Amino acid sequence: MERRRLFFTGYPGFIGRWLVRSILADDPGVEITFLVQEKFVHRARWDIRLLEREGAAGPGQLSMVVGDVAHPALGMDEDTYRRCSESVTEVWHLAGVFDLHVPEGIARRVNYWGTRHMLEFCRACSWFDHLVHFSSVVVHAEREGLITEDELDEGQELVNPYFATKFWGELEVRRASGEGLPTIIIRPAGILGDSRTGETDKFDNIYLMFRVAHMVKKSRVIPPVHLGKGEARPNFIPVDYLARAAAYIGRQREAIGKCFHIVDPDPPRLREWEDNLWRLIWDREPRLSLPTSVVDWSSRRLSRLWLALGIHPHAVTYLNHVGVFDDSNTRRLLAGTGIECPRMPEYLPILYRWWLANRHRPGMTPKY
Repeated sequence: MERRRLFFTGYPGFIGRWLVRSILADDPGVEITFLVQEKFVHRARWDIRLLEREGAAGPGQLSMVVGDVAHPALGMDEDTYRRCSESVTEVWHLAGVFDLHVPEGIARRVNYWGTRHMLEFCRACSWFDHLVHFSSVVVHAEREGLITEDELDEGQELVNPYFATKFWGELEVRRASGEGLPTIIIRPAGILGDSRTGETDKFDNIYLMFRVAHMVKKSRVIPPVHLGKGEARPNFIPVDYLARAAAYIGRQREAIGKCFHIVDPDPPRLREWEDNLWRLIWDREPRLSLPTSVVDWSSRRLSRLWLALGIHPHAVTYLNHVGVFDDSNTRRLLAGTGIECPRMPEYLPILYRWWLANRHRPGMTPKY
């Protein structure tokens, strides 16, 4: 098989670093060129050297060019753009902003225009085989019920810039696919730390609940409570599962032209998440429950309170109003590989211990 030569965006971001390690483990001969923003060059160079020292990559196997997906021609000069487009066989597009707090202008430039610029690059590649585009399950916003991998535009209300721009970006990829561009779409669930070590690089989603629960316990006055009826199934996965699954799916010929939900195939109900979390922190489960209607009302009327806690109000609503994501394509392709999503009760204590040891580390809060 001819050597794969990848052009990779979103490095050295959290998902990108984990994914690169899985790609190298899955295909040791692969060559990767990273598109790296100027402000991350030092960090990217350090990680590349680490991979070489660890023996995961050989000298010259990993390289980088400076650029930015938000700019035309990916922010590269003409010679660099031509050189890259004449050599790569696959494009892996991870670059994006994944944050409910992101301002609309930034989200539009990165998640929407960045995807359009990347599609232009794909069309310019001389040896192009396929694009692996990282979307997100949030393209379905607060839709409820069963959501399949083939669905996208079902009239869902895109209630914030993050949801909307990830939707628009995937729409552009699907349009290009319909015009004949070979694509693979990856839709991950909410990303947590490594299930084996607990390591992460941002304290959002479940980590915010760790912090709030600690504040409640410290108050000695506020009791632990369930947020709503708790029957919904918010979907989260550890980053190591995403990396292994995506690395495998992204090199399969039969994956081209399809979308893949990389999710927990049997996600716990919100009530199970809450009970497990409170047992870790409080040694008992909550005895009080707020009605779902009250939780939804608080997200609308007490949004400043939630924001003061570092939690976006839309995240509060989302917990009780989220669909169930069918992952038939993913399960079919991963069958027999041994790549499976760990169960929440197994890894939640590991995530908690890592958070507890690192909760005062600077730079871990969401960026927007």
